[in-house]
Amino acid sequence: MNNFNKNMLFAGLTLFSLGAHAQAFKEGYVNTKDAESSRFHTMVQNWERNHKLSDDDPFFISRVKPKVRFRNKATQVNKSLDETNDKRLIAWLPYDDPHKNALPDGNFNSEVFSLWSYVDHWGDWSMPLGRVPASLLDVAHKNGVGVSSVAGIPEGSLSNAYRRMFTALAGQDMHKKAASYLSYYGIDGLGYNSEFTSGPNDIANVRNFHIALNKEMKTKNPVFENIWYDGTTDYGGRLFDHGLASHNQKNFGKEGEEAASLFFNYNWSVPSRLSQSVSYANSLKRNPLYLYAGINMQGGEPRNGRVWTVLKDYNISIGLWGAHSRNMFWESRNEKGSDPETMQRTYMLRTERWFTGGTRNPANCPAVGNSLQYHADNVEFQGMSPFMSARSTLSWDLAEEPFVTRFNLGNGKFFNWNGARQHNGEWANVGVQDYLPTWRWWFSTELMGRERSQVPVAGMDAEFVWDDAYMGGSTMRVYGSTNKGYLQLFKTRFDLKKGDVITLKYKMKEGAANLNLVLTAEGSETTEHTYALRAKTELADAEEWVTKTFTVDNDFDGKKLALVALKFEDATNMNLYMGEMAITRGNYATPAQPVNLKGRLLSFNASGLDAKLTFEMTNQKAKGEPCYNQDVKTSLFKLYAQEEGKPAVCMGVTTSWGALMYRIPVDPSNANPQVKLGVSAVSLDMKHESPITWTSNLTMPQYVYNDGVTLSQTMIKPNEPFKMSYVDPRHTAGQWRLLDISGNPVFTGSGNSVEVSGINSVGTYKLELTGEVEGQSTTRTFDGFVQVTDERVGALPRINSLTANGKTENISVEANSQINLAYTGRKSDGQLSRGVMVNEKGVGMRSVPLGFNSTTMQKAWTLSFWVKFNTIPQGEMQVLDLRDQTTTWPQNNWGSFWSTYNPKTQRLSFVIRKDQSGGDEHKTHWNVNFVPNTWTHLTFVMEHVQGKGVREIIYVNGKQAEVANWEFGGSTGTGLPTVYQSPGYHWGSDYNDSWFLIGKGRHQCAAIDGAVDDVKFFDRALSASDVATSMNNVEGTDNPVAFWNFEAAPAANHEFANTKTTAATIGAVDAVKGQNEGQARIQAIEPEFTAGSPFCKGTGFDVKTTAQWTAAKGNITDANGNGEAGTAKVSYAQPGNYKVTLTLQNSYGKAERTFSVIKVGNSTGIDGVENNDAQPKAYTVGEDIIVDCPQAGNYQFEVYTIDGTRLLAQAVKIAAGNNVRLHIANKGIFILKIRKDGKSLPSVKLLRQ
Repeated sequence: MNNFNKNMLFAGLTLFSLGAHAQAFKEGYVNTKDAESSRFHTMVQNWERNHKLSDDDPFFISRVKPKVRFRNKATQVNKSLDETNDKRLIAWLPYDDPHKNALPDGNFNSEVFSLWSYVDHWGDWSMPLGRVPASLLDVAHKNGVGVSSVAGIPEGSLSNAYRRMFTALAGQDMHKKAASYLSYYGIDGLGYNSEFTSGPNDIANVRNFHIALNKEMKTKNPVFENIWYDGTTDYGGRLFDHGLASHNQKNFGKEGEEAASLFFNYNWSVPSRLSQSVSYANSLKRNPLYLYAGINMQGGEPRNGRVWTVLKDYNISIGLWGAHSRNMFWESRNEKGSDPETMQRTYMLRTERWFTGGTRNPANCPAVGNSLQYHADNVEFQGMSPFMSARSTLSWDLAEEPFVTRFNLGNGKFFNWNGARQHNGEWANVGVQDYLPTWRWWFSTELMGRERSQVPVAGMDAEFVWDDAYMGGSTMRVYGSTNKGYLQLFKTRFDLKKGDVITLKYKMKEGAANLNLVLTAEGSETTEHTYALRAKTELADAEEWVTKTFTVDNDFDGKKLALVALKFEDATNMNLYMGEMAITRGNYATPAQPVNLKGRLLSFNASGLDAKLTFEMTNQKAKGEPCYNQDVKTSLFKLYAQEEGKPAVCMGVTTSWGALMYRIPVDPSNANPQVKLGVSAVSLDMKHESPITWTSNLTMPQYVYNDGVTLSQTMIKPNEPFKMSYVDPRHTAGQWRLLDISGNPVFTGSGNSVEVSGINSVGTYKLELTGEVEGQSTTRTFDGFVQVTDERVGALPRINSLTANGKTENISVEANSQINLAYTGRKSDGQLSRGVMVNEKGVGMRSVPLGFNSTTMQKAWTLSFWVKFNTIPQGEMQVLDLRDQTTTWPQNNWGSFWSTYNPKTQRLSFVIRKDQSGGDEHKTHWNVNFVPNTWTHLTFVMEHVQGKGVREIIYVNGKQAEVANWEFGGSTGTGLPTVYQSPGYHWGSDYNDSWFLIGKGRHQCAAIDGAVDDVKFFDRALSASDVATSMNNVEGTDNPVAFWNFEAAPAANHEFANTKTTAATIGAVDAVKGQNEGQARIQAIEPEFTAGSPFCKGTGFDVKTTAQWTAAKGNITDANGNGEAGTAKVSYAQPGNYKVTLTLQNSYGKAERTFSVIKVGNSTGIDGVENNDAQPKAYTVGEDIIVDCPQAGNYQFEVYTIDGTRLLAQAVKIAAGNNVRLHIANKGIFILKIRKDGKSLPSVKLLRQ
């Protein structure tokens, strides 16, 4: 967010909010229990009577009509594909998590699938027949993809409930009723997990219904398709893996009597079976591409090693399955870490490599093999694109609907509109995803280069990012260096006319390039027409969205646009963010206001309000007929919320007529807030907005207190002030006590927040907090909550002052004049022990050198280490385990023992396995409260009692943790377990791949994001006093078998030697993926070092503070400095208002401050810069800001408070000499930002008293 006054940030100062959890979709927000597959017939009948299933129908009605795809071989990557051999693909997969599916969420880390051009049908496996979230339908429909749901009919004899449904579907006119129902909701087919047995009449009933339904839907829906799992035969028997033949021909259907597509089970990969199926389909005059070869992504089937190399030779399509509740792309996306953005990026890589090959470029895919891997580094996989062309729907009449994309995925950690920040809350709604590049990342050195010699292997790349957006919370980034290159963007077939306007908006964040837009026409696809977007001489600006418009002239008048591409020449370190591309024709009407609003506030806590809103649009459709957004001249709807007395906040957008809003901001000082919800309709070209329709103020839900606590600083020096607070500013006061290691209080205080003037001594301090927890008075303790460290180890940077030409703000200079920048800080450099980053991959040591083998699993041992958690995930996190990941599922993820930390319950669960076949698991649940950004000492002691077995004891910061409860063999208890586990063996065939792993994640369990220092291993069980002593024994003189302090350099294989005599090593590790589920081989990788524990001995890590200056369009020279002080010079070639940002950063974090405003002028008023007489003049009158505009133009006004909060945004076309009135109810100092015709004008500071 822009801030035209001092702007300071201390990153790393604010501690993770202990006990805080993100707001997200909750059960009850939307009714998802009003549908059941076996009652599909009654749903249809009820809807026919009422044209409604529930009040939540708007969340399940598609408002986007399915678009039709087109073919053009000339713009295909693989020109050998045509309608006879261009394979189809059905993703018979669940979407996201089962409790919400594709409904809008307040969790940024939600599924936003985006490779639609390689999918023909999505079978939403975890939704019942006749119910699919509208957001999934909408995004699929705009891409020409059908969506159905699935009847999960139980295996075995057909149940009476399903038999009744099949009988009812055979009733009179049920196919017509169902067709109307499916058309109204926008559902594109019916799917069946048909592996049951029944009588032949049951199958005939549902089959005849399918045949009649298909005939009815032909005129209603171009993408309609039923899917039948090829298990249950035409006669009710069950027969898998025989291809298409006489036993299932009716369920498939002949020409004119098409019943369903067949999804083959996983043993299809026999050439004769495929050949027979193709021939049989041809004999029925059915397209064999509606036979899908099933791929079990979860189980890795087919398993005979012949998959793609066989399938490529037969005109049979591809069907993906796996698994029942989550798809495999989504389920284990934490393979590279549990940070939400890391998981989103991993999911994106998984899908890109699966669909466009390991290179992520369909023009340069690896050779076709037989792998079924789907992980993020699947670089040798050929992908789906060798078997199918990338499909496009971009071919409609531009007079009826423009082409507009903002390159947004449909989720974000903030929400932007037209490049301006609206709110900073997380959100997800895949339904508002934009049209994205057709082929994905088709880079080439020649236009549409298809040969390997025309496809670069390095230089340029592209991805989606979540740190900026023109609309939404994400955008497309293109980056790198090249002498010449192309990125093919869109496959189109738009009929262009003279006067059509093509608009492109972008940011050049860094670097430089000659950038051109390339268009080609159908019939001459390789003849490029270039339009200049940017010259290399133009300076990068990380804040400015540049707008370029081109008007279609004679060159494309009456021609079909076939291709849109970007061309890069002489690109150097380019970092390009795409904002918008649009093709428009004339003006598009402003829609009418939404009507019949129904709003409800759902939950209320410190993060804000969650809310639900449904509405309608006035239309001429008959009752029961589908009404699409295009029918009411609407692209999407903007969602608003407003607290009484506060500015309205745009909370997001939706294509559905039902919306969920999350984290609506509410003033915490307002004891009785009143909030209303609003919605407006946005025109098809997204340039005009209807007036907002508002609800009345809604009933506030009961406030739910957040009992989490926070600390103002994570690294505190002796006698340095700091603050401890509840996360929730509304929380009742608590009693705060800080205790030293001996239990002596060093601070006491009461309140919602307390300030500590400082602590004299270095050490760790426990917080003891007495206050309400879930409404009950409770005393909680937080070990090591405050850590006071010595000056010698360095400090978090701080900026005390920042000046330009000796002033702290607002200077005026001439263009090209030199500005002297200077800052003061504090001593922040230091030296301390060296730690190793876990990086959500793990730190590990082989168990065999530590004395473990097949006969010594039952033995006493102790493992201790210092660990710092940079963040703690919302879900579960693994701390320590012992596994051999080369074995089979599931033991390759759950080994000899494992431990799981749950931050919500503050329990560390330690589980010891019995033997390879499973057996009773010995589970002990320990009360542990890990504090992020502080160093914690952990000790795991494994006790062994001869004849009984083993049990663990866990110590935190030298003290035994409390056992919440334990369970084993049907017995339960509290305190230390009275029963022991007797593990029968050690994992692995030769044991050399068995590892102790610190912080390595497993299936659906996050890894540690943090660092480790001073690891010790003992071949005995330490006593409680031994543990307390060992924690402070920094020399390793307490006789461990192994001691690794990471001070010496690792060996060439990246492993660190033991400082003791045992030949045991340790290293930062990663897993090389294996072929089968969960399989991998652990190996050491190059370590990344960081500042270690300040309580360890060592000097291997230097803390160095660096200064970085950022000045958009400025030239920084002579920069120097450290944490204490520094200087630099900056100059600007062009007049304007500028900011300079200083960032001081070291291993502990960063401090940031922005100087503003530097006003650069040009006294002559030439060189295209308007003089002062041409600038708008602004002044306040009452509650309004009046802006006089001497020149005509398209103006955009934004009003900000002095702290950077945006209060108002308004775009208006103004004639020369006219003015505009901006209403601001609040009093105070404001910053008015003005843009005219896309160009920034000087900002104005205003005071309204």
